[in-house]
Amino acid sequence: MTTALVIEDDDDIRRLLEVVLTQAGYSVAGADTGTSGLEALEAQVPDLLLVDVGLPDLEGYEVVRRARDRVDGHIVMLSARSQEADVQLGIDAGADEYLTKPFRPRQLRERLAEIVAQPVTRGGR
Repeated sequence: MTTALVIEDDDDIRRLLEVVLTQAGYSVAGADTGTSGLEALEAQVPDLLLVDVGLPDLEGYEVVRRARDRVDGHIVMLSARSQEADVQLGIDAGADEYLTKPFRPRQLRERLAEIVAQPVTRGGR
């Protein structure tokens, strides 16, 4: 079974992402801080990693930088920050894609399916 890790500090959004990914066939783990997410990566490396930019302890960009060498699968950043500079920071950190909130669950599931169907880019589109 394919696995996913969601690093998101907002409980409601994290639970929604977990439901969307479970419906898409993933076994999902969640973390509410960058530190706990990086610790979860030590236990199991997921096929898909979703990281919020605004985490309480580490910025999501830093989490992605630290995770990129460990994660062979796709890394997707999620944020309400939609400026091109924010998107570029995410890609430069090593994300394969940067998606903005708010999102509709069905559209997110479809977009994630498109992303994982592509080769892993390790930052850059």
